[in-house]
Amino acid sequence: MSSKKLEEIGHKGKPLQLLIIILPDNSPSYGMIKRICETELGIVSQCCRPRAASKLGKQYLENLSLKINVKVGGRNTVLTDAIQRRIPLVSDNPTIIFGAGVNYQSPGEDSSPSIAAVVASMDWPEVTKYRGIVSAQAYREEIIQDLYSDPDSGRVAGGMIM
Repeated sequence: MSSKKLEEIGHKGKPLQLLIIILPDNSPSYGMIKRICETELGIVSQCCRPRAASKLGKQYLENLSLKINVKVGGRNTVLTDAIQRRIPLVSDNPTIIFGAGVNYQSPGEDSSPSIAAVVASMDWPEVTKYRGIVSAQAYREEIIQDLYSDPDSGRVAGGMIM
């Protein structure tokens, strides 16, 4: 399905916000789907494996729901020590916790970009609610490109941290 077709899918004039895709095992489409949905269209996507999805097991669906909940801005856990301000350094000073990772394409798929993601906590002092941004990267690139935006110059396209 083309990215143009995905833009047209919606309900009662509202754009699509979440796309759940069941991919065949060993599919090379994962990276392309994530890149198009997350970086070009701004649609949250969740890919599933056919064997796991077809069983519709309770544990699988619970895990899938947890992943989707976080992707749409929800919170899956709260740290008691954080609420009671008992985490050294983090509880004492306003703190943001960052995480970053790069997903590489399958071996032999050298034309597709890698996908980088950066997340940051946004609810000090609890530090359990995160916001994430996804970006397409050069093939097998270790350093995350366009990590920073420059709000002073107005350049924000592709930046992950402002």
